[in-house]
Amino acid sequence: MSKKHILIFFSIVFVILITIGGIYFKMKYDEREAQKETYYKQQQERITLFLKYNTKVPNTIKSVHFTKLDKTPMGSSVIEGYINNNPKATFTALGKPEKHFQFDGDISLSNPVDERLKPAHELKSPDEIKKELNNKKSRKHCT
Repeated sequence: MSKKHILIFFSIVFVILITIGGIYFKMKYDEREAQKETYYKQQQERITLFLKYNTKVPNTIKSVHFTKLDKTPMGSSVIEGYINNNPKATFTALGKPEKHFQFDGDISLSNPVDERLKPAHELKSPDEIKKELNNKKSRKHCT
């Protein structure tokens, strides 16, 4: 084999390896994006449940809109949004690493949102709300 043939052979092998590596990294990226999307949807459901369930007067929060998902330098997840089509009625929810990045009631509220919610000592976390709703469903089915 001449040097030219060896060079062509190694060039082809190199291109194939680069292509396989690119496909592998693209698949890993797509997998991470799918996990991120699933996480984001779960947190949106938890935040919406928290906001709608903890209102002073039922049904005062008609809609919850999410605007941003970010990470803090300390590793917490931050989800921002607003309620009732009012961009001034904002909230910022946190998912901390020690809570497995799940929203558990850690939230900052603007005045229009805060006025609609119960006092802080009466607020229930999404897990407490789900447990309470499941108990109501099971009692309903038993009767």
